[in-house]
Amino acid sequence: MMIKRLKEILGGIEGISAWRIIDRQIQGQELFFIRREVDMQRSKDVRHTSVAVYRDFQEGSNRYRGSVLVQIHPTYTSEEIRALIQQSLDSAQYVRNEHYPLVEPGSEALEIPESSFTAQSLEQWLAPLAKTIYDQEDGEDARINSTELFLDGVDTRIINSLGLDVGYHAYEGYLELIVESSGSAGEVELHRSLRFSDFEPEALAAEVRQQLRYCRDRAAARPAPHLKRCPVLISGGPVSDFFQYYLTQSAAASVYSGVSKAKVGESIQGEEIAGDAINLTLEPYLKNSPSSAPYDYDGLALRLTQIVEAGLLKRYWGPLRFCHYLEVPPTGAFRNFSVAPGSKAREELRRGAHLEVVAFSDFIAEPLTGDFGGEFRLAYYTDSDGQRYPVTGGSVSGNIKDVQAQMYLSRETQSTTGFQGPLAIKLPEISVAGSAAT
Repeated sequence: MMIKRLKEILGGIEGISAWRIIDRQIQGQELFFIRREVDMQRSKDVRHTSVAVYRDFQEGSNRYRGSVLVQIHPTYTSEEIRALIQQSLDSAQYVRNEHYPLVEPGSEALEIPESSFTAQSLEQWLAPLAKTIYDQEDGEDARINSTELFLDGVDTRIINSLGLDVGYHAYEGYLELIVESSGSAGEVELHRSLRFSDFEPEALAAEVRQQLRYCRDRAAARPAPHLKRCPVLISGGPVSDFFQYYLTQSAAASVYSGVSKAKVGESIQGEEIAGDAINLTLEPYLKNSPSSAPYDYDGLALRLTQIVEAGLLKRYWGPLRFCHYLEVPPTGAFRNFSVAPGSKAREELRRGAHLEVVAFSDFIAEPLTGDFGGEFRLAYYTDSDGQRYPVTGGSVSGNIKDVQAQMYLSRETQSTTGFQGPLAIKLPEISVAGSAAT
């Protein structure tokens, strides 16, 4: 009824050049634990509906398409919706975007594999998920302090004024895990958040065990030495953040706005690559990624698309609007990407004195400038004698443009939200600050 009512209202307002509706209906279960005891359980049934209103106008020889995005609450009356859209339409005339088309109906979408969560109700999945998590406690020093476990089923529908009407169903799981331990460094906690779209007990169990192990090591960690400059391995989730730089540099929006000077057919990784060359692909579907989708937010069907091959930029990517501006075929706005594994095993990358960071307080990779860095909560330092031990309280920093030609990627891979690629990256000497003298 909501969609039908919206279409009737939009059709009755003079001056609307085009429109697009995104409707998301979310049914979910939420479970909260303190230690092993259930603190709270609740369910939800919510709806998020957004309407993009477009207004075309011309000034001299220039054509423009202004747009405003509004959120429609399910409790709004028809009069309230009409007034909100009319107000948005008035505002749209002040948005001077170059004219661009909307997605037309007709393209076939990739079929996304079905999740195991379809086999039974979401509520029935909470017990096996919780059991998998808590079964990893081994009675040693580290233990689970608390968890938040969410599991949603999401129906997405995208409709526009050209007759496009597409939709898909997906699952979005979320785990917030806090573990604690005590040791020579005192009482410590580590936080870890995981997102998933399928029940993979072995992968989930491995993540929890790793976090417990990291917490034990964090409790026994020494103050990080002040190394000034040192080879650094970055492992785990921040690897995905690191590669976001190449997504931004190859994006049609970045090229159109002038923040990227990347050229198709040229190296996006600098000249004379001595380390591993990057191979980067946009992926509609990645196993166990809640970012998988057959369509982007415009309703454009997504296809597997390689962007970088052996360090060379093959094509720009992005939603219909910015690809239209650059006069290149649109790929769509992807939320998944993959990077091919590298040439060396992680044990090879660990040879020689180095610092391997496995848990940051916060890791930032600036996708425009290439600057990256962050303070780490846990790292492993291997000294010149080959002794490896946990350290904490330091930070690393550098710039991707300074290290990209000499970096190496691990052969071992990982899968995180929206990313599949190397488990670790080894960077040549970058700045390492610590709190202890070497």
